[in-house]
Amino acid sequence: MSLYQTLYYMSLVGSMAGLFSWGLVALISAALPSQETIWVADLISTTTLGGFIGGLTVAFTDRWAGSRVMPRWVVSGTVIGMAAGLAAGGIQIPITNNLAEQAPVITRVIAWMLAGSLIGLGVGLRWVAVNSTRAAHAFAGGLLGGAMGGLLFAALGSRIPDLSQALGFVLTGVGICFGITLAPILLRDGVIQFVSSGDPRAQSKFGRSRKEWELQQGDTYVIGSQSQDLSKTRYRPDVEIFIPDAAIAPRHATLFGRERRFYVARHPDAGGPAGLARYVLRVRGKTVTTTQELHDSDDILIGRTALKFITRKKSDQG
Repeated sequence: MSLYQTLYYMSLVGSMAGLFSWGLVALISAALPSQETIWVADLISTTTLGGFIGGLTVAFTDRWAGSRVMPRWVVSGTVIGMAAGLAAGGIQIPITNNLAEQAPVITRVIAWMLAGSLIGLGVGLRWVAVNSTRAAHAFAGGLLGGAMGGLLFAALGSRIPDLSQALGFVLTGVGICFGITLAPILLRDGVIQFVSSGDPRAQSKFGRSRKEWELQQGDTYVIGSQSQDLSKTRYRPDVEIFIPDAAIAPRHATLFGRERRFYVARHPDAGGPAGLARYVLRVRGKTVTTTQELHDSDDILIGRTALKFITRKKSDQG
């Protein structure tokens, strides 16, 4: 799946999360004895939206990466999303109590901006180990998405309140997921493209969609064939670029960006004389023994899978 296909489908994930949240909030609100406390409804709204976005984002991104969806990661994403939404709702309580009557539009926008930014931050924490700036990008994307949802509430709330609430949830979910996904695409310094593979599993998963992985300065990716089942973390995979190729080691190589340049290196698990003999890693047809700098349009052969490196900063290469 290309980066722009991922952007499209992640927007669908956001809309699903928003729709599910709206339905659940509507049921809970109907069961409440009183509608006088606005902050209660806001607290429920942000918490449920955060939970759905957190869980669905983990499930769909892992599924599209070609790996098995791990229930413990989905649960962790849901819990972190709910915690972020709950925090946003808690911060919003004094704002709502002091500002809602005088400035309802501003209050609504602030409420969703807080929810979007903190939910985005919670989702972005999954990729802190790859690049610490990813969390900041997710925070900014969620902030903008929340602002969009709040403005829709304000524009349509007095005219069609029921529809505006549903659309507000959907658009906020879309905005958060869109922003989280768009930031790495806009800020990427290069991509790794799947070209072909001699392993039918990898070819089947990535051949038709021409899978791409975006790269930013500061990123550190592990490339390998390790199944998600063997990962020991509670929220993210040990191998960020998963390629189901039998000729690729569980942890075969690392790909990283430093000082405006990108490099590929053998992972320690695939190093040494035994690793060199068993696990293929070549750039421009030459075997990589330790670390190799990448240049624009470089061909990479890892196991039986061919990849291509493309950078947006061609003037800095070579």
